[in-house]
Amino acid sequence: MSWIPPTHVLLSPITADDESQITQIQLKPLFYAAQKEALARAGDDEDDQFFELAKLASGLSVKELDQLKRPDYVSIAQYVHEMSTRPTSHFLQQASAAEDKSALAQSPDPDQVQLLQPLNAGGRSMTTLSLEMPVLRATKAMKKLKTAKERAEFITAHCTGLMLPDLDLLTVPDWTQLQVRIDDFLNKPAAFFQSATSK
Repeated sequence: MSWIPPTHVLLSPITADDESQITQIQLKPLFYAAQKEALARAGDDEDDQFFELAKLASGLSVKELDQLKRPDYVSIAQYVHEMSTRPTSHFLQQASAAEDKSALAQSPDPDQVQLLQPLNAGGRSMTTLSLEMPVLRATKAMKKLKTAKERAEFITAHCTGLMLPDLDLLTVPDWTQLQVRIDDFLNKPAAFFQSATSK
């Protein structure tokens, strides 16, 4: 099963930059690096942040986006919000429900993370990532980094075996899914993992 971004059918068509009519928008996944750049461009204003992310998710220019009727923009903003806050499992469950399949084909092992979109890193295409618990030496090194973003990227690279530049190629839901499990690694006692494996 694979996830395909939804298509949004516009309530009111808009005029493209090339003067053609746009009646629907094939939405795109948000990627970690592009999201970071868009949020940096937007600054602290939440409306500006959503507008920048809506440009990414829709592929529309500023001129095209400004023509949208408010309900169409709200639909795209809701998609952006889900992409920015929900883990991969949310989207894969939606895809499974849309295909009307029975149970979601998901690995029972939480350390085998299925990716929303394949990741091309180190010359190979990956659809899953294997997570390793961090060693104490890595968490000590992580704590010496200046920002929360640097610490998160460092420990994510350590736990996934990816290089830092490879993290930029993850979708935002993949990043979110990884952070949930890595947070367990950093903050839960051994008993949490032992009880999870004994079920």
